[in-house]
Amino acid sequence: MTLCYAALIKVLKICAKPKVYNKTLCGAVVKSLDEYYGGILESDDSTVSHLLSCDYNLSPADVIEPMQKTDLLSLSQGMEKYVIPLLNPDMIPLALLSLQDMALSTVSADEAKIGRLSRADLVLKVSFNPADFFADIFYFVATGIENKAGKETIDKVTEDYVNSFGKNKDSLTIEETVIVETQELERTLDDDGFEAVFREVNHGAALSLKNKSGISLYYLDISDSAFDYMALNEYLFDSVGMYVYSRTKLKEFEDKKKARSIGAKALRLMKANGNPDEKGTGNELGEMLLFTFMEGSLHAPKLLSKVEITTDASQFKSKSDCVHLLKRKVNGKISYQLVFGASSISGRIEDAIDCAFDALSAIKNGRRRERQMVDSTLFNHTYDKETTERLKQILVPSKQRQADPDMAFGVFIGYSLGVAADDNDAFRAMATGKMIEDIKAAIPYIEKKVSDLNLGMHSYYFYFLPFNDAEKDKKQIMDELLLGGAY
Repeated sequence: MTLCYAALIKVLKICAKPKVYNKTLCGAVVKSLDEYYGGILESDDSTVSHLLSCDYNLSPADVIEPMQKTDLLSLSQGMEKYVIPLLNPDMIPLALLSLQDMALSTVSADEAKIGRLSRADLVLKVSFNPADFFADIFYFVATGIENKAGKETIDKVTEDYVNSFGKNKDSLTIEETVIVETQELERTLDDDGFEAVFREVNHGAALSLKNKSGISLYYLDISDSAFDYMALNEYLFDSVGMYVYSRTKLKEFEDKKKARSIGAKALRLMKANGNPDEKGTGNELGEMLLFTFMEGSLHAPKLLSKVEITTDASQFKSKSDCVHLLKRKVNGKISYQLVFGASSISGRIEDAIDCAFDALSAIKNGRRRERQMVDSTLFNHTYDKETTERLKQILVPSKQRQADPDMAFGVFIGYSLGVAADDNDAFRAMATGKMIEDIKAAIPYIEKKVSDLNLGMHSYYFYFLPFNDAEKDKKQIMDELLLGGAY
């Protein structure tokens, strides 16, 4: 049995709800990678027919090449959105077991990769997240094997074959882990503003850690063979009020019809707190950008920014650069993570990672103090009575919810890209390639740090952003924001 794209679709079709057609499934699977091309494929009966008979390979330009650059986490989210709703829930275990069997038949080396899994891991696997596994299989059939390779065995993928795994399905554990936005707190930042400033790179790499984690790479606009900071400067200026003040304080400004002065007052408070680029005051660029990515990308609402930690909670001497609340759905149940932040901007990416992990280790070692800081500040100073009660229900163990929220880590890393070219197009191509090389090289370095520091029991959400000259640029950007100096 050869696992190819056609085999994947045939298995899904056998396990689908009534009146779900092959072309619908073909389109849905590809939409998890590229919504536009998936929509085109969904209406192309001829191409779908040739793909399912293994006469055609997947499109190199529209599927294979984009897949090589994609983020498997986003692919899983696409499967959750487009594919899972088309399947009969009772048949999903059979789909998983069928695809597992075909994958093991197709690759022989234990170290061979099927998405995020090695063959050796897949042999022993009895617990599956369907969206993650379907994403792994799609990644494999798009990048690891030609669709035409399944020509001789595609006719063996039948309803009888899939149903033959029914005797084994009770031994299977189905896991569901989907990050969803919290309803208890609204995010403070505007999605449109974030997406207009930060461009995400699909690097196709993932962290191999014990707990579900993510690693994302962004860059700023490129102009004249360099990163352009103009849009970033404006975005930071527009966001400074949300960064500095709690939602309750922001509402007070609005109620008193002083909303226009929020930014000016926030900047005044930051200036009183310390100098531009002074680490630990909330005035350092990494501290502010970490808040931005926690809300704008992770969609985890702010509980405390670094400015609030160094003012309202200064007595706790917290090592965190921020605290955010992430709501998740795990195995069908809602759970929460308190995401404690660490940020670092340095010329060398390894130095920035080292510095961030020094902070993460200190946060973990001072876990009790960090939680006391969160509880004391939120329950006594920050929110109105109604919001405070809702947060207590989440953060304080009770008969209804016995466990504390898990501690997770959000990390912002800024570094110097180290690319030079006079030709603008050449610079863009070189910059993108170098960014992807950097992130892939950083992953084993991060994984070793996690292991060496015994920090493997946490989830991590990493955000990387390159600069032209990180050490110089971060100071000039914060000078521009706090002092009004020319960049």
